Amino acid sequence: MRARLALALFVVTAPLACGDATPAAPADAAVDAPPPDAGPITGPARFAVEHYDYDLDLEGRRATARLRLRVSAGGDCVALPFRPASAEEVTLDGAPARDVAVADGRLTACDPTGRGWAAGSTVTLAASATLPVGTLRSTQVGFSTRRDLAGGNFTYLLSWVAQCDRFGPCDSDPGVFATYHFNVTHPEGTRVFCPGTVTPTATRTECDFAFAGGPTYSTFGVMAGQRWVERPLGRAGKVTLTLYDLPGSGLAEALDPGRVQGMVNFMVERFGPYPYGDALRFVVAPTTWAGFEHPGNIALAQTLASGNPEHTTFHEIAHQWAGDQTTLASTRDFVWKEAMAEYLSFVYEATRLGEARALTSARIWKDSARSLRFHPVPAGDVAINDFYGSAYGAGPMVLFRQLEVRYSRDAVMGALRELLGRPRAISLDDVRRALEARTGASLAGYIQGWLVGDGAPAWPTARIERNTTADGAVTVTVNPRGSGRGMMFVVRVEGAAGERQDIAVDLGVDGSRPATVTARPGFVVTRATLDPDAQALVYEEPAAGSALVEAPPARPWLAP
Repeated sequence: MRARLALALFVVTAPLACGDATPAAPADAAVDAPPPDAGPITGPARFAVEHYDYDLDLEGRRATARLRLRVSAGGDCVALPFRPASAEEVTLDGAPARDVAVADGRLTACDPTGRGWAAGSTVTLAASATLPVGTLRSTQVGFSTRRDLAGGNFTYLLSWVAQCDRFGPCDSDPGVFATYHFNVTHPEGTRVFCPGTVTPTATRTECDFAFAGGPTYSTFGVMAGQRWVERPLGRAGKVTLTLYDLPGSGLAEALDPGRVQGMVNFMVERFGPYPYGDALRFVVAPTTWAGFEHPGNIALAQTLASGNPEHTTFHEIAHQWAGDQTTLASTRDFVWKEAMAEYLSFVYEATRLGEARALTSARIWKDSARSLRFHPVPAGDVAINDFYGSAYGAGPMVLFRQLEVRYSRDAVMGALRELLGRPRAISLDDVRRALEARTGASLAGYIQGWLVGDGAPAWPTARIERNTTADGAVTVTVNPRGSGRGMMFVVRVEGAAGERQDIAVDLGVDGSRPATVTARPGFVVTRATLDPDAQALVYEEPAAGSALVEAPPARPWLAP
């Protein structure tokens, strides 16, 4: 996902009581079945959801979910997160369930036979509900219909981190995978995109998703509309790239097919095959976010051509590996997913489009991080739709840009190669350990100091003092405002005759080195620029005796 930047040029999960969705034993593992004369197995079963069959009637908003559960600890009742107001036609293995209850955002159902299920067995839970129209505050997460710029209706079933239970019983832990089958009924003339192999007919579209690495936060994503125009973007290896554009969006003209292909190839060369078959579809729609990374289907905002269309498209392509195939261990790990997609787009831009283009992205990160409401990893109990916007600028600067400046881009990319390329869930600590292995540094205090905290972060500032003497003495003083906030950057000084020199400032990775540096460039300094290449989250203080210049107001991450 890429939240919309307003610059023109994207913990712990509570356990499931009465039916924890936990990793099941391998399918070929031995299972101790109860002897024939054993009594019933009672109590809350523990299980993992292996597969979702999801039927959706777009016009009636009627949804039926059938979940295949693999039992890991025996019992006769199961429970899953469930947010619709009521559940209907609740069955277990095809029979009406016993003791069905919907309360406190959970659906509980018990075995109608009374026998229960032994560890290793599979159970099919089914339930139907009418989906409410409405979305999560300040987002498009939920079930909604909007008019697109071509005059058609765009209907969107959009999940997100820990949000899939809006659409039926679902294990909303962001760190688990499953396979899926979507069966969408719709009016004639409507086209539907959902993850997997898409098989359309006039009034029904089926999507079969049998790939390894399908997290519920992004795989529950159904898009329906009437006005798309299919535009080929060529092939990247075996992968066919297609833009489903809306007339008037300007995106077909704004996207260079060769660069889009190049980003896919860049990812394949470094992190292995494209995870989701042989097709990647880019779907233009009236979306709140600039982009969203459904596996195999990337949503792009219909207004994106007036913003930063190429970078956003690169970002969402990166998410197919960094976010979808390798996903979040918990909600509080959100920062690495967005930081990684931003950084990989930055490196591709540097590789294909030149360092100057990449530095434009880094400067946007730094400008965007200047005024935030929350730390990227809040220490308190903060809802994800309140803090997620803090990830996009501060995240790539702290986790990757500042470290590549100190240790090299090769070291950072080497860490990412250790993390990506296979289906699994990783945490921010996993990212830290991979970076430590490649850099040789101890980064626990660094990451804690930069990313974790209550309320709004107060970033370090630097004061630049210049003498007008012939040797041009310049003193740079940094106020770190917090332990662990190590950084290195330059102050670029220039003279009237075109002289130029970079003054290096290095506080060490842990922020323990002296915070004052004095240099004598040997010419009268007429201009001094703090951190011209966006190497660190440090901002300039006004010169002594001048009026205080306040930071600009926070720029909105989302379109109005």
